[in-house]
Order: sequence, then structure tokens, then C-alpha cells
Amino acid sequence: MRVLVVDDEAPIRFLVEAIFADEGDTVFAAHDGVAAMALLERIPEPDVIILDLNMPRMGGRDFFQALRESGRTVAVVIVSAVGARKAASELGAEASVEKPFDLSTLVNVVHEAAVTA
Repeated sequence: MRVLVVDDEAPIRFLVEAIFADEGDTVFAAHDGVAAMALLERIPEPDVIILDLNMPRMGGRDFFQALRESGRTVAVVIVSAVGARKAASELGAEASVEKPFDLSTLVNVVHEAAVTA
């Protein structure tokens, strides 16, 4: 599975990258929505995107809208310390996980979202 992690907090981004790489997934990462949109032009379409809401330059909500406006239908899992479930519902994302998260829960939710999308 191909996973794109979009989070401005480097320690979280690196941890999530490592966890999914250990699961055997191909992992790409970006530090904000602008970098993620540029990355999507250069990589194979991911199966799922793990998306933080609060980031500089282009936050998660704006990225999600730009992603859908570009015609991409990739599964998105919203990850945030506040309001992840509400944002996922409002945006139409496949799933959400609140920070701080249990790593096994994150892996399960992300893999399930990718399979059911």
C-alpha cells in the first residue's frame, strides 16, 4: 500500500513514516498541504493520505478541498489533536484519529480506510 503522510510536526511525521514502513507500506511525506500537492504530481497515486488539520501555508481543510477539486478520490484519514472526527464528517473524509493516538489504532484505521475506499 502507498501512504502519504502530511503533518508539519516532524517527530510525528517521522514516527508515522517509520510505523507504516515497518508494516511494509511505501511511505511518502510532506510538511504541509503545499508540499503535499507538489509531491502528488511526482509520485504514484497513494492509496491513503494521513492528514493533519493544523499546518502552516496550507492546512488540512484547504488541502483536502484542493485534493478533491483536482479530481483525486484517494482515501483520507484526518489526524488532529482537536476536532478530527468533526472535520472528517464535514469534509467527507473516510476516517479520523485523534492525537495523541495509539499506533496500532492508527495503522488499523488507515489500512481499513484504504481498503474500503
